[in-house]
Amino acid sequence: MTTESMGIDRDVTTDVVRTPTIATATKSRAMVNGAADERILDVRNFSVDYGWGESAVRAVDNVDLHLERSKVLGIAGESGSGKSTLVYAITRLLRAPGVITGGEARFNVVNEDGTERIVDLVNASEQELRMIRWSNISIVLQSALSALNPVIRVGAQFEQVLKSHRREMSKHERRRRAAELLALVGLSEDRLDRYPHELSGGQRQRIMIALALTLDPELVIMDEPTTALDVVTQREIISELFELRSRFGFAMIFITHDLSLLTELADEIVVMYAGALVERATSRELYEAPRHPYTLGLLNSFPPMHGERNLLSGIPGSPPDLAHLPTGCSFHPRCPYAMARCSNETPPLVDVGESGRSVACWLHSGDAGVVVPVELRRANPDAMIAEPGEVS
Repeated sequence: MTTESMGIDRDVTTDVVRTPTIATATKSRAMVNGAADERILDVRNFSVDYGWGESAVRAVDNVDLHLERSKVLGIAGESGSGKSTLVYAITRLLRAPGVITGGEARFNVVNEDGTERIVDLVNASEQELRMIRWSNISIVLQSALSALNPVIRVGAQFEQVLKSHRREMSKHERRRRAAELLALVGLSEDRLDRYPHELSGGQRQRIMIALALTLDPELVIMDEPTTALDVVTQREIISELFELRSRFGFAMIFITHDLSLLTELADEIVVMYAGALVERATSRELYEAPRHPYTLGLLNSFPPMHGERNLLSGIPGSPPDLAHLPTGCSFHPRCPYAMARCSNETPPLVDVGESGRSVACWLHSGDAGVVVPVELRRANPDAMIAEPGEVS
């Protein structure tokens, strides 16, 4: 992805959003955070297709989600589940033949004076999107080697961002700002004079994170930022990333197939399968008391860090072809608890009784006529009384 696709265009003559310094922005954000339940992003009935007409493939199907300020929302699922398509469509970075076919995505922008305005991302003009990207919403892509321009030095890439969005800054100020950002992610200023290929994978990914924070955005989207890195470097980058989030207070969407990672990092997690949400819960609830068989399968696909060694069961089969989805519940061909109803009727995403929890599974419909497996009806971690049949 080029810098132009994120809204950096030197030919733009319109007024550009002026983003305050980190200290000022953090102060303004803290004032807005007076309302604990305030949403920075609200997505409703959001659908995305690839292609047009009868040949179109539904990649995201009527997704609802929201994110509160300074919180971390995790999006989990196997490759092809629609995670990246969803966030790229929300930010209008999805390339053809991807098409938003329904729904809305509203972003709550904080102005310099602390006031707020709602931006309709789906219908916003290209001019408005250019002002929001980088300044208010930034993205750290999967592959830093592909995301960074390989033929210009790292410092020049910071220069592009700052020159386009903070035109009042001098060249010396832009260089100093870039050096400050590298220091935040543990890199020295001399890296600004290097080409991307001269740096390690971990260093390139740190530079991508620094670039994402250049204009102090309110929302940072992480699209599998630790892909292809060794586990030690992954842990270092994740630790640095969340230290920065705690320090500056930006909200975050973290996309990954590694559900075990999200349970440590996210405040809330949504699980996607075949383009649809199948479960939504806090990270602790999801880890200790999953409700959907697919979520349970994802959790059982990763070895525990502590305790006894157990044979990993994983999930049988493969994700479905989106062009030829199974009838009924898309997961039923792989589900060990599937019933006859699952192959004929699609379960809606409904509340399962706990505050803020929802799941799309007929086992929790109330009229399933079967006993819900104990693995999928464990009590929530904060429940005062165990559910009937709970094994202590």
